[in-house]
Amino acid sequence: MIGRLYYAAKVYFSSYGIAWFDVDTFLKLLGFIDSKKVLSTSEMDYFFKKNSQHPFAKTGREGYYFARLLWHLGILVKSSGRGYKLSSYGQNLLNNIENNRENREDILRLVFKKWYPLIVFLKYIDYKDSVSMRVISSELGGEMKHWTSILYQLGILKKGNIAKPYNKFVVSSLFIPLSLDLGLIDKKGSEVKLTKEGKEVVRDRVESSDIIRTMPGDYTIYAGIADVLYDAKEPVIVSPWINGTVEKLIRVIGSINEDLSKVTLVVRNTQKNRDVIKRISKTTPLDVECRYYQNLHSKITANYQGPSIESSANLLTTSLKRNYEIGTYYPKTPEELALAVEELISISRPLEIFQENVARP
Repeated sequence: MIGRLYYAAKVYFSSYGIAWFDVDTFLKLLGFIDSKKVLSTSEMDYFFKKNSQHPFAKTGREGYYFARLLWHLGILVKSSGRGYKLSSYGQNLLNNIENNRENREDILRLVFKKWYPLIVFLKYIDYKDSVSMRVISSELGGEMKHWTSILYQLGILKKGNIAKPYNKFVVSSLFIPLSLDLGLIDKKGSEVKLTKEGKEVVRDRVESSDIIRTMPGDYTIYAGIADVLYDAKEPVIVSPWINGTVEKLIRVIGSINEDLSKVTLVVRNTQKNRDVIKRISKTTPLDVECRYYQNLHSKITANYQGPSIESSANLLTTSLKRNYEIGTYYPKTPEELALAVEELISISRPLEIFQENVARP
């Protein structure tokens, strides 16, 4: 149901820390944010303690978790310092709800129908037709454990074998209440089933290119790069600067992907890049083709027969884990992107790292 590393990371990071939901608190939170204009996660913590009776609202961490959720939904944007404020989309959403209170369920459904963890949840129910929470957490949570274990091996997650957000508790306290509030499921006894509206959400979802925004603590672009390599035979990695991150990716993916036989690296000709490539060449049985183009600025990881990703992030830990970056993930490499990669290879020159007279820019 999840299918790929990228989608598992998208589920994990866009739902991180969220374990419960109720519509009234959610709407009050939007109003509170609007009244403050710019606010911190500490102020959001204060809001939850004062306005919600849910036990989790008293933990002192819900402000941070809900800020991340609202950021992923596009309702909040980061402001100066550590503050958040409503985005133009968030402001329009709040105005729409205020002016159409009788249609708030329809409005919120439009907001959450693009939240990927919910889409996966609904697709799974649609596939099963009718299913219990126990089976959801066992099967969907089990699949999440599989993917998070690989993400852990790659250094993208700090822990592996994680069922969240599809463990029993989060399914029962977040996904079930949210889906019921939005009119997406019916519940009879322990079983849930999609409503007409729920089926429409699943039917309308088409997997296409995916624009990714990341912030510190969100490693979705990193996961997208790993995803491209995961089942590729001869991928191409283009990045002006690289470090041990690429080295680890190639080593770990090489131990998982038995079909991986060759990696082409296109970089700038710098001492640090040559040192990294030298280590890679000495430690992997793969055929590593190294090329350089000194005016290189593109950052692309491509599998001509599968997915690709291009982004603003260099293949460095600082870019992939600590910076605000943006990129696009393509489930199937577009011809135009394949052509761009082909041309970069064509205009680049071989990087002879094991010769004394190394090619210089």
